[in-house]
Amino acid sequence: MALRVPVSALWPQSQLICVQMENEMARQMDNMRRSADLMNQLQHVLRRETLDAETAPRSAARRAPSCKVEKDGQHFSATLEVEDFTPEELTVKQVGRKILLSGKKEKKEESEEGSYSYRYQEFRRELELPEDVNPEELSCSLNNGRLHIDAPRMALPSVPERVVPIKSDVSGRLKNGEEEKKE
Repeated sequence: MALRVPVSALWPQSQLICVQMENEMARQMDNMRRSADLMNQLQHVLRRETLDAETAPRSAARRAPSCKVEKDGQHFSATLEVEDFTPEELTVKQVGRKILLSGKKEKKEESEEGSYSYRYQEFRRELELPEDVNPEELSCSLNNGRLHIDAPRMALPSVPERVVPIKSDVSGRLKNGEEEKKE
């Protein structure tokens, strides 16, 4: 069954619906413009903070500390650049002939705009002591942002003077390091 409604009866209602839809669309467009403006402001702030962070000088704590190991005739020494760490934030452990170095630092900062940042820095290094170094006399110090680790080399045991015999046969040839037996 089909209903027949005169077209003239729908015309005033359709005009009212169109006006309501236009008003709603205008309201939503205003909301979208405000949201876009807020997004642009946020993007501007983030871009400025990123540029500030890129142009700021990088400290040694933001990268792995460099390590310089020296082995001269008298000493073994290692130097680490740890300028942003305090002695309380550093650990030096000796396990047998290994030296385990670590540093851990946490810092919460507030910017002028009221935002917060949290920075966590940690490093770990492992060094092997040479065999001729006395691990019992290992020392460690922190000066001007540099951690110094030193250990003296052990003195070689004195060998009494002796004459080393030369083994040879009559012809001057050796057989397995011993004189050939003459029959």
